[in-house]
Amino acid sequence: MMVVRFLAIVYFLSSATFVACSSANILYPVESESRELRTLHGLWNFKISPLFNQMIGFDEKWYTKRFDTLGDFWKIPVPSSYNDISTNSTIRDYVGWSWYQYEFYVPKRWTKDQLNVFLRFGSVHFKSTVWLNGQLCVDHEGGHLPFTGDATNLLKYGESNLIVVAVNNTLTPDTIPQGFTTFPNNTYKYPKGYRIYSHDFDYFDYSGINRAVQIYTTPKAYVCDITILTSFGNNSEGIVDYKVDICGINISTCHITLLDVNRNTVAESDTCFGKLIIPNVIPWWPIMSGKKQIAYLYTFQVKTNNENSDYYRMKIGVRTLQWTSKELLLNDEPIYLRGFGKHEDFIIRGRGYDDALSARDFYLIKWLGANSFRTSHYPYAEETLQQADEEGILVIVESAACSIKLFGSNLLEFHKRTMTENVNRDKNHPSVIMWSLANEPSNHLNSSVAYFQELYQHVRRLDQSRPITFVNSQQIQNAKAIEFMDILTLNRYSSWYSDSGHLDVIKYQIYKEFVAFTKIYKKPMLFTEYGAGSLSGLHSLPETMWSEDYHVTLLQEHFKTFDSLIENGVPILGEMIWNFADFKTPQEYIRPGLCVKGLFTRERQPKMAAYLVKERFNKFLSNSAHQNKSLNCIN
Repeated sequence: MMVVRFLAIVYFLSSATFVACSSANILYPVESESRELRTLHGLWNFKISPLFNQMIGFDEKWYTKRFDTLGDFWKIPVPSSYNDISTNSTIRDYVGWSWYQYEFYVPKRWTKDQLNVFLRFGSVHFKSTVWLNGQLCVDHEGGHLPFTGDATNLLKYGESNLIVVAVNNTLTPDTIPQGFTTFPNNTYKYPKGYRIYSHDFDYFDYSGINRAVQIYTTPKAYVCDITILTSFGNNSEGIVDYKVDICGINISTCHITLLDVNRNTVAESDTCFGKLIIPNVIPWWPIMSGKKQIAYLYTFQVKTNNENSDYYRMKIGVRTLQWTSKELLLNDEPIYLRGFGKHEDFIIRGRGYDDALSARDFYLIKWLGANSFRTSHYPYAEETLQQADEEGILVIVESAACSIKLFGSNLLEFHKRTMTENVNRDKNHPSVIMWSLANEPSNHLNSSVAYFQELYQHVRRLDQSRPITFVNSQQIQNAKAIEFMDILTLNRYSSWYSDSGHLDVIKYQIYKEFVAFTKIYKKPMLFTEYGAGSLSGLHSLPETMWSEDYHVTLLQEHFKTFDSLIENGVPILGEMIWNFADFKTPQEYIRPGLCVKGLFTRERQPKMAAYLVKERFNKFLSNSAHQNKSLNCIN
């Protein structure tokens, strides 16, 4: 079904709360004339609670004590996952309550200037409680998404401040993702009280304070949320429908200025909600579009109209999305996604965000000629999406609901809450083109149908401008709830997990299945995962599994299949390889500590497959799959 932009705009305006705090402090923290921003990064003191006495930190009030008076603590860098920092296997595999502590100062003038002060965490996995100087500041449940606490009245200005964070990475059947704790009733094999903790997703569940910890100030009346919806009018006009929420004091007017890349004003307004018209707009286009200007960003600037004005600026791109029964259209042009799934994963720092690693990844993405990736299997750092906006890389943002198999009401409410946080965080990124509700859920179960129908409706109310999906791995006869999604997806590992070693069946199986899905559901389909594992430097002639040669041949057979689908008019939206780079997995006998399906090693060095993919992706001269007829992969 085609999205009608008029209806989206009507909904956008009718749902506006023009002076509200419903989404307070969801905005990414930035410095401005009215705001100061500091990071609380460095080596934090770190303790874990004994497995047999998990509540000791609460009972003994560790949040009021310096750890050096308690003894037995480590130094863990923030931001980073704690698992691979030390040489201690207990910490690497720890599941339960861990504790962080840090001391810092803020200037006296912050209180003299009558400022709000907020403490913000980019991501803590999974459940966290934060104290400031022994007093509760904020708590949050759910990894991969930010949360903020009001520190204004808890700080000691001009004195030492003690922040303590209790973190619990235990997942349950009612969390996103799910985890399971069992106590085997077999004293012959296990000691009494032995605990086994497990989950069904196949990546290592890195834990801790994985992203930035920041403290920032605002005036008493401040910009706490912005919502942007863009479109195009007549005569090369760009249209920006906007809504600005002000928190703290009831202020109904703002001065809005829209700046181009040269910081020239192109549009202005004196209301906190309304419409900006941009003459001769430069649209936001993704990389490999064949356009003169790629990833063009305007600056949306807000100034509150009061005595102590707040200033906030963010980058926006002007673009539209529509979807039909056959296509996904960006700025009214069909797009064909060439990319992969990724992971936030690297040696030592685990899932901890790192600017250098992120920059390297984007250089590699562009080197390949890719135009997209999926944030498998959880929302990535805000900085990653900002860089995608700047580089013109399309992003499918996926929730942390990987491999869920129990669909109860408690899980649904948790899932709704995390999707609300996710959409509110990422709604203004032009690079974000789709929401993925889950990866490989057990949607063969009847209980999944009402679950995903209600979840879809919830996210659709939050955002009417992007398609919604979940990533399906079920066979067509078992796939339930996909009829409620806007886009069909498919994960398939022909000649790897199924028909291992039989490369000759790939084209027959994939082509047939694609045709069947699209004929039944009358929707376009995106191939979200396919691939093979390869050990860097392992070769075999003729090719055998785990060799780089087999990896290359498997990809080639898939490329032939995709080109046949394209040439025969089957509505395929794109090809996304699993995976961008090798990543750590739980300890198991089927993998050597890593998933090695990456085009790059974990150290971000190319395998043979990367050169093959580079050759293919760079033959696409525009977003469309039909622009270049010289791929010659059909035979």
